[in-house]
Amino acid sequence: MYKKMIAEYLSQTGRTGYDPRHIEAFMRLGHQTLDGLSRKQFEREIEIGIACIDHGGKQEAERCAWSFGL
Repeated sequence: MYKKMIAEYLSQTGRTGYDPRHIEAFMRLGHQTLDGLSRKQFEREIEIGIACIDHGGKQEAERCAWSFGL
């Protein structure tokens, strides 16, 4: 469910080079559940996830995703 929402946001903002699993993993580092986030907060967390990937690289993002079973 979250991957779909993240993928839609990425598509709408022209950032199709990012794996939604990676972004979800970074979002989960800061939130036990993503259900309680408002749409604005959810989108902000996506932006933070993008920044994490840009800074740390896709290999680290994949490790983070694996750690959450994504």
